[in-house]
Amino acid sequence: MQARITKAMIVGMAMTMLAAVGVSAVFAPPAHAAQVITDISYAPAQPAGSRGHMLDLYLPSTGITPRPLLIWHSGSAWSSDDGKTGADAIAAVFNPLGFAVAGVSVRSSAQAIFPAQVHDIKAAIRWLRANAATYQIDPNRIAIMGDSSGGWLTEMATLSGGVAALEGTIGTTGVSSAVQVGLAFYSPTDFLQMNAQNLPTGGLDHNSPASPESLLVGCPIQTCPATVAQANPMTYVDSNDPPLMFLHGQADFLVPHGQSVLLYNKIKAQCGDATFISVPGADHMMPQVMDPAHYGTQTVRTTTDCTETVGTGTLNPTWANFATFLRGGLKMGTSCEVTYARGSGSGTFNGSVTMRNTGTTPIDGWTVTWTWPGNQQITSAWSATVTQSGTQVTARDLGYNSYIGPGSSQSFGFTASFTGTNGIPAQFKLNDIACTTVPA
Repeated sequence: MQARITKAMIVGMAMTMLAAVGVSAVFAPPAHAAQVITDISYAPAQPAGSRGHMLDLYLPSTGITPRPLLIWHSGSAWSSDDGKTGADAIAAVFNPLGFAVAGVSVRSSAQAIFPAQVHDIKAAIRWLRANAATYQIDPNRIAIMGDSSGGWLTEMATLSGGVAALEGTIGTTGVSSAVQVGLAFYSPTDFLQMNAQNLPTGGLDHNSPASPESLLVGCPIQTCPATVAQANPMTYVDSNDPPLMFLHGQADFLVPHGQSVLLYNKIKAQCGDATFISVPGADHMMPQVMDPAHYGTQTVRTTTDCTETVGTGTLNPTWANFATFLRGGLKMGTSCEVTYARGSGSGTFNGSVTMRNTGTTPIDGWTVTWTWPGNQQITSAWSATVTQSGTQVTARDLGYNSYIGPGSSQSFGFTASFTGTNGIPAQFKLNDIACTTVPA
């Protein structure tokens, strides 16, 4: 593509491309959703008949409850009010891992200008948190993810917690709109610098009155810098922000790769928590950013507590690695060991379970599950609330012992009855992670 292409042609192409490069074509529909609820209104439609205040919920058939929640919004250059499209593909990945998934739509820039879109996503988060018990969602474990303008929305929601001007009064109020972790793909972060960062071969004229960014804020961006600053995720970075991972292709024709460089450097300067995966040769598409052909070549920059690490090929952009990052940000743990000990006895025995956090992030709130191989029946327990249904056992922390730091452990015990043999459970799971069982 040549730089001489007209502004109108570039803008039109961008709108079409951004609306078409979500993940829905990459994955099959979810096979593990026990319940799919579509077109839930989290606020009244504005304007009447529009879709921007709707969400879809995908609730898994597996995993512990309450469930962690992952919110998804598809990018469209802010041109669509149907951003919940594509959430079925995300649910296909994350429902089997025990996550509930919500596809959330917000108003398009043609229906309402900024900050309406941020007001909308925060209203959706408040609605989901207020209704968490109804859908067995954990209100303290909410993640958000999106691509392009959906990545922008992800970063705005992740970085602007507590900013009163961006809350709005739409829908449910009086509930926190905070999220605990964010994951964004190729997002704009500083609109005024986008043209200067375009590829040498050209790119979108972001300064045009008809550019997606100008249409979002309601003015040609170079003429209203104060308004634009309020729409830049960069503006809201501070050291208290939740962890954020973002990915960007170095050959991105529509949103310059330098936008993510700027954001990473700002987070690093503020001693924040960020992981930036820079993928050579990738354009503005998730299939390219996640292409296995690029594995081992991406630059990975991580900054935490003013300490930076930089490596090449150290973290491939895979769904498994994204899930691990999200679990870490939600303080669910990423790896664990369990030591199971039991006393001897005829008909009854005492048992103990010790969980060790072998990951690098803390666990705050735990549930341990296992299946008995025989007819063991728990009759009492201590240091945990333990319930049993058939051969399935669930043990939950008591609050005072909910925290397990990296390298640390927590334990609980129980008394159980049995007849016949008293076999050892084949596997223990901690917050839906399969733990390594170590000898007592």
